[in-house]
Amino acid sequence: MHCYTVDGSGPESLKLVERPAPGEPGPDEVLVNVHAVSLNYRDLMVADGRYGGRQDPAIVAASDMSGMVVSVGANVHGLKTGDRVLNAPFRHWPTGKLRSDWARTFVGGGGLDGVLAEQILYPAESLVKIPEIFSFAEGSTLTVAGLTAWAAVVTHGRVQTGEWVVLHGTGGVSLFGAQIAKMCGARTILTTSSQAKVEAVRRRVEIDATVDYRDENWPEKVREITGGGADLVVEVAGGTTLARSIQCCTYGGRVGVIGVLDGAKSPINVVDLLLHQVTVHGIFMESTAELRKLAAALEKADLHPIVERTFAFEEAADAYTYLREQKHFGKVCIAVR
Repeated sequence: MHCYTVDGSGPESLKLVERPAPGEPGPDEVLVNVHAVSLNYRDLMVADGRYGGRQDPAIVAASDMSGMVVSVGANVHGLKTGDRVLNAPFRHWPTGKLRSDWARTFVGGGGLDGVLAEQILYPAESLVKIPEIFSFAEGSTLTVAGLTAWAAVVTHGRVQTGEWVVLHGTGGVSLFGAQIAKMCGARTILTTSSQAKVEAVRRRVEIDATVDYRDENWPEKVREITGGGADLVVEVAGGTTLARSIQCCTYGGRVGVIGVLDGAKSPINVVDLLLHQVTVHGIFMESTAELRKLAAALEKADLHPIVERTFAFEEAADAYTYLREQKHFGKVCIAVR
């Protein structure tokens, strides 16, 4: 079986290797032929050693896949050969609040094999059927980007019709967040420095307003556009951007923190939190139960994920480079089959 591994030593650590096939599924397991894998910023961090350090031995890369069921083990119900499925990011987080032992089952990092392989064995409880309207590439994007956006906007963000939602940049989570917010009847503001990306995004996603995050006064611009401030911010950057996101909130605003593109440390002004009674919530994906809710909601709304580019399996290194160079808007995928 061919697969790609990383060891945390740098971008060049991504290697195509041959490993034994997974074999037949045991009780409660499912054997899946992987068809598509979508990449996340976390995958770059794992390859570079910035997420979990060195992986010794090397692990199979990436966390998000879609594929087709080959066979099922004993005690598996609701899945059969030929079903199209996608994986939850955790091998075990069925529902409810995350527990420390469940957190250690996040695939594609921390010594745990990921999914950039021709076949995988996965717990049946952590597989979700792909909506019929989706391609394999589209289905693979729900695992982390889609589920994270859903958690930030719906599960924990509790977005309401008519509220203002701020999203940063044009990556997979932000665009998913914009799509989900509009699906829920909210209004959206996108922060970006690229007018070309704004025009590309507007062809795919309804955006109510944009602001340039290079402008030091962008939080004030958000308050002007919204007439008082944002109700919800999907914060993908962290660092100094988190402090600014808090400043752009209205009274009782919520900030869902899901990434560290701008750094892991932030100079937050506590007064901004107190005066506007802002709630900051850390988002670390969500449970399989929430992933099922997301898939059902997208299918009902006929809302398709934005896949910007799909690379061949042999071009996986190019896909990593493309993501690293931030040339994309939406999701970058790899076609395994």
